[in-house]
Formats: sequence, structure tokens, C-alpha cells
Amino acid sequence: MEHLGHKIKRIDQLFKIRMNCNLEQLGITISQMHILLYLIKNHGEKMNQKKLSEQFGVKHSTMSGILARLKEKGFIEICVDEDNKKYKNIYPTAKAMLLDEQMALHRNETESLLQKGFSKEEIQQLGNYLDRLYHNLLSGSEISDKDIHCFNRKISTIERRHNND
Repeated sequence: MEHLGHKIKRIDQLFKIRMNCNLEQLGITISQMHILLYLIKNHGEKMNQKKLSEQFGVKHSTMSGILARLKEKGFIEICVDEDNKKYKNIYPTAKAMLLDEQMALHRNETESLLQKGFSKEEIQQLGNYLDRLYHNLLSGSEISDKDIHCFNRKISTIERRHNND
């Protein structure tokens, strides 16, 4: 029998591959989609790279790369904060706002594919099981801030490799 952790990893990889294939027609990756959806959802709030890095649990350099690509593609504007010149605020452009529904559609289509053949009760149970797996890993041993930082760094490296493929 295949180990549960390996199954979860394979599902995650397939989900990302499918999402990236679907999002390719929009000219973005799954990582970029998450950033854009967050910026759109929080449009009007001051948002800077530090806040985004913290929100998504990635290194400053990783976020910098994602934002640079989004700016190149015309999906975000980066402007100096008038109140504090050392900060640069990040805003979604009109071009990004136009993608909002399409990004949500692709995400929902992939989610629907994941849930195919499951009843609503089974989906709820699965969500509860996944939450329990996550909490088991957190509570199964002492996890320090250093461990969490290391984990986030490893996830960022995997995502960066995946996005560059």
C-alpha cells in the first residue's frame, strides 16, 4: 500500500500541474493567481511586499520574483507609499481585475474535478480528515518558529522549481 504522505504529495503535484495548465491561457501561474486574488480581495488596503511575504509564508526574495513577473505582465502596479517613502504599495491593475472571474472559474473547475464522485457529506468529512492530518503534524512534535521558517523556505523552493518548469 502506498504511504499516505506520498499520496498527498502526488495529489498536490497534480493539482498544481492542472491549475498551471488551465491558467496558462491567462498568462499566469498558480502562485501568481493566489497573489492576484488576494490583492483583488483586499483592493483599497495598503499592501506591500513584506505583508504579502508574511501572508503567503514565503521569503522576501521569492515574493520579489513573483511580483516582478506580475508587474512585467501588467497585472500589478508598484508605487512608493506617500506616507512612508521606504515602502512600496502594490495594487492590482484593471487588467488583473478583468481576470478575477476567470481565475475563480479555473480554481472552481479544478476543485470540482477533485470532488467528482463525492457526496457533500464525504467532501465535508474529507475536509475534516485533512484538517486533522494537518493538526496531527503540528501537534505531533515540538515545532519551533525556526522549523516553520525552514518549512516555508522548502515549500517556496519547490513552488519556484515547479513554476520555472
